[in-house]
Amino acid sequence: MTKSNIDFAQFALAPRRPQGEATPVVEDAPSISSDAPEIVPVPQNRDDQSAPLLQRLSDGERHQRRATRAAEQEETRRKLKNLKRAKERNIRFYVNVPLEQDVKNRLMRAAHENDVHMTIIMQAAIDTYLKDNGY
Repeated sequence: MTKSNIDFAQFALAPRRPQGEATPVVEDAPSISSDAPEIVPVPQNRDDQSAPLLQRLSDGERHQRRATRAAEQEETRRKLKNLKRAKERNIRFYVNVPLEQDVKNRLMRAAHENDVHMTIIMQAAIDTYLKDNGY
């Protein structure tokens, strides 16, 4: 079948539905899934307006729930604040130190021979110097 030989008669078409015919509405349709929640129809005209939809809590219960929720929120705030403090403790401060070429070469050689970074050696040297001088 090539493009030039295609005709509309070769395709099956569904008959059109008449305009006045509406689709039937099934109210008691069986559920498709066995674990799906059952849908209970809600009556449109409620004759018994005396029964509330939700049970109203007493003032004591509402106060208790409000206090519990406030305590949980305060605990969450406290935990977040402690987490931020711990993060702030790990902040690093960088210092630029101009080194002479021979000092830099010795530092690079020491780092390579001891298999550590140059920054570790610099931190240890500064820490030792400060401790020795009482800082």
